Amino acid sequence: MVAGIEEKFDKLLDVMRSPNDAVSTNTSKGRIVMIIRWQYSFMLALLIGFTVGCESQSNTAIRQQAQLEAEQSLKQAAAEMEMVTAQVGQVAVAVMTATAGNKTAGTVTFTQGADGIAVEATIRGLTPGDHAIHIHQFGDLRLDNGKGTGGHYNPQGHDHALPSTEMRHAGDLGNLTADADGNASYSITINNVTLDGAHNPIIGRGVIIHAKVDDGGQPTGNAGARVSQGVIGYSQPSDG
Repeated sequence: MVAGIEEKFDKLLDVMRSPNDAVSTNTSKGRIVMIIRWQYSFMLALLIGFTVGCESQSNTAIRQQAQLEAEQSLKQAAAEMEMVTAQVGQVAVAVMTATAGNKTAGTVTFTQGADGIAVEATIRGLTPGDHAIHIHQFGDLRLDNGKGTGGHYNPQGHDHALPSTEMRHAGDLGNLTADADGNASYSITINNVTLDGAHNPIIGRGVIIHAKVDDGGQPTGNAGARVSQGVIGYSQPSDG
């Protein structure tokens, strides 16, 4: 029975991973493969323990339940990979509007690729210099000060950090830089979120641009007031 589960697991990984994903965790697929391995190791250990106990107790019902749970875990992992693969090329957008007393507006797009999500921002109405940009927990724009979006999106409970640190808030996007006219263009590729997959989905969450630079400090980067807010939603497909 254990050998049968091992065979199914190996076939699943062969289908899901490309040669580049086999050893790298710096891609969306690579991360999911690693998660599957962790899940599988746990389930296999559980299954072996159940099997030993069942053989001594001759309890086939418990053994069958352990096998069912292991197979369900693999099915969930396969479904997650299919979802991420299907999302490649999909685009989401946050239309940014100024909070009360500010003039900061623009757009932030999120494009799902095989190796992560490409984030691109075009913003106007900033003071010259660096400004923090974060994904926040909620897409609630009813408050004109931006605070309806809650805190940083942080489902894993990591400490705040800049994008160069892997273990950070899922919403930590770092800083964009405005020129002398208050205009900023920004781009980054991130692989710690998905659009609406099981792993850190961002559709429906908020985006905030702050008055000050994110200095990487705790708890949220000392970035000051919220000068612009938006909510992430799927963009309308282009006709072409």
